[in-house]
Amino acid sequence: MRGPIDYIVLEFEGNQFKGEVLNALTDAVSKKIINVLDLAVILKDENGNVVSLELNNLDGELAQSIAALHREKVGLISIEDTEEVGEVLAPNNAAGLLIIEQLWAKDLKRALINANGKLVSEGRIHPDAAAELDEEEEN
Repeated sequence: MRGPIDYIVLEFEGNQFKGEVLNALTDAVSKKIINVLDLAVILKDENGNVVSLELNNLDGELAQSIAALHREKVGLISIEDTEEVGEVLAPNNAAGLLIIEQLWAKDLKRALINANGKLVSEGRIHPDAAAELDEEEEN
């Protein structure tokens, strides 16, 4: 049984990755909060040319960190997916496209099934829109 599966796209200005993002992802994976099912790195240069980096073509510490996250190698990300991300990237930016499984929700899913319950709807409130929730709590 799998937990809910999401995709997220993380954009980095100036094609600069910083270690704290990988550290936070690695921490979430090691705590079994999420599982990284697939991951791609997409770069867009100042002229608008887009390239998707194969993980096995990366070297150094970044490659080792990404390889540690990407253990399962399900292969869910297609060329079309990376092209779509490349279209929305600003010039001279990079993106990480991740497909993650929400492991924390597996027990909840199992309990729901055992109680003959079913998921009726789901969605996500974007973090920018969540500011409204914070404002309501303050009032």
